[in-house]
Amino acid sequence: MNLNRIFSQCVMALALMVGARAMAVVPAGSSAGTLPNITVWDEANSQSQLWSKLQAGGSGPVFVLPVYTHCTMSCPVLASKLARETARLAGATAYRVLIFSFDPADDAASLREFRVKEKLPDNWMLVRASAGDIRKFCDFFHYTILNEGPVMIHTNQIFLLDHTLRWRATFIDESWNVTDLALWMKRAESGGLLSWIPMNPEQLAFIALGGMVVSLLLILWVLISRSRRMSHPDVLGASSLGN
Repeated sequence: MNLNRIFSQCVMALALMVGARAMAVVPAGSSAGTLPNITVWDEANSQSQLWSKLQAGGSGPVFVLPVYTHCTMSCPVLASKLARETARLAGATAYRVLIFSFDPADDAASLREFRVKEKLPDNWMLVRASAGDIRKFCDFFHYTILNEGPVMIHTNQIFLLDHTLRWRATFIDESWNVTDLALWMKRAESGGLLSWIPMNPEQLAFIALGGMVVSLLLILWVLISRSRRMSHPDVLGASSLGN
């Protein structure tokens, strides 16, 4: 049983239920790994490995938005908001954006049409993959998809990778903004205790739990010691008389 993964999933579930601004972004936790290097095809129908595609796309952290191109609800809304909020980032901030289609029926024309329709920036990368690699992608992010006829029901999430393509955080629904983007990009790329704490909640929880256990043991030891002294009050007196 992977306790780190269970803890992260519990935090994610809580975020989805609460929907508060404080939970607009959930750290992936220290157990999260590196994005799988699957085979993808872009708008020109050119095949490449995903890592190579991202490396050729620039530097800095990566925002990953899963979509299916004929979606008429949350996919275009999230794409539009991501375009709007990233446009507000400081000009010197380096980042990349990957739009990943999880619909095996999508093709190069679908990707091109989605870019034009949603007016996405030219430097954003749009890719699709085979059904098998889509499963690898979704399993990695614990991303859920249900098919209801032509409609694909899915969670509304954007994932943040650091420059090494390690999953670092998840943006929930639409409750985040440019301030959240900038803050978590910095956390994903920075070192030090202040950055480590919010990015590793499960480790912090284990540390806190360990501290509680130690504190309880100390309290128990003090109570037992006090109880023993109170139950044998004559020991000290007898010792004094003997001297």
